[in-house]
Amino acid sequence: MSVTKTHQNKFCRTLGRARTNGPKLYVKKTLLLYSLACLLVVSQTDASEPVISTESGFQITSSDGAFSFKLGGRIMWDVDSFDGVLNRSNEGSRRLRNDLRRSRLELSGTAHDRWKFMFDVDIKDNPNGSNAQLHTVGLGYTGLNAFDVFIGRTKEPFGLEELTSSKSISSIERNYFTEATDTDSQPQFGFRLESKGSGLGWSFGLFNPAGAPKKSDGDDRIAYTGRLFGTLINTDSKTLHLGVALTDRNIDQPIQQKGFALDIAESGGKLDSSSLTIDSDRQWGVEGLYISGPFSLQSEVFVKKVGGADGGPGGDVHHYYAQATYSLTGERRGYKANSGIADIIKPSANGWARELVAKLDRIELDIDGAPTQAVSGYLVGLNLYPNKNVKLMLNVIRVTSEKIATADDDDAATVISTRLQLAF
Repeated sequence: MSVTKTHQNKFCRTLGRARTNGPKLYVKKTLLLYSLACLLVVSQTDASEPVISTESGFQITSSDGAFSFKLGGRIMWDVDSFDGVLNRSNEGSRRLRNDLRRSRLELSGTAHDRWKFMFDVDIKDNPNGSNAQLHTVGLGYTGLNAFDVFIGRTKEPFGLEELTSSKSISSIERNYFTEATDTDSQPQFGFRLESKGSGLGWSFGLFNPAGAPKKSDGDDRIAYTGRLFGTLINTDSKTLHLGVALTDRNIDQPIQQKGFALDIAESGGKLDSSSLTIDSDRQWGVEGLYISGPFSLQSEVFVKKVGGADGGPGGDVHHYYAQATYSLTGERRGYKANSGIADIIKPSANGWARELVAKLDRIELDIDGAPTQAVSGYLVGLNLYPNKNVKLMLNVIRVTSEKIATADDDDAATVISTRLQLAF
């Protein structure tokens, strides 16, 4: 639908009043950006009417399409029940915990066709004690013929499931390798190039990893990460995707690092492997996705090689998972060919969509001269989609650990996880 410029200016003034009355500084700053973007879009429309869309979030677009601004967000509330090795602090008894995983306000837009910006903020109690934390923020340029450029804070191009939005993943937690290593965490900042078009694509970037690590000379440590993928088949009914990714964490001094630090349930106890003192960390992965009608099969294999520092032992992390989904109501899983990323299923207008999920996951750490430490998991799940903005998830997981728990502790656990997801 469209509105007149008078109505649009009234809307922006309303936002301005909300901003000035807000009790929190981060709310004021966020709504200030929103108000400025509204004014920017309106100011570029001359006498023509801007267009407002509520199809996916709230979007204002100038009449010529050169300027746009979108407001969206997501809320994800998890409730987990777990026992055994995940509750060793209470002798393995069953425990119930809830966690507001994400409460995110997402702002994005375009200017002069070729420029884009993103500003996402998590508004909740964070581990560092703050009420708001930047998730994605940066500026992109799409005017080059060969590739697009993005500068700011965004994901490293490593792993199919990691690059899939948290709104679109099929299980509540991503695979063990992604959850257990630092490529899962949003980097401090980065510079990323991405190919255009579909069929064969690539992405490469330089990133300062999470935690803003430093080199031995005090400069920011920069990791090198890249991904190459090909869409061999992409029709209305079938998709076949293959890809490979590599990253060098560029460690130039001895640091202490766990082989993996794993959450099976976000609020449960961690399954952490032994620590090593290392001076190198290189990782690679192979990914595959096949979609045929309501069925999808997805799998990745990862290897992480760390070199021991000061003559100490090195180690290898090996990981694989396989995931199958089936829509009982016939919807096809989405796929973004330009970026080589899986997407969420879209429920039909006839009612709730229902999706079954099964997943096998295993991660191992081999340290020179030490027993192999491992975690294996088997997951079954059900996803319900009342509409395109709401998703209900249920996961039941049986997890077994090897050489992580002490002899007196249970080495296995049963996890029941649920999620309420609102996204717009």
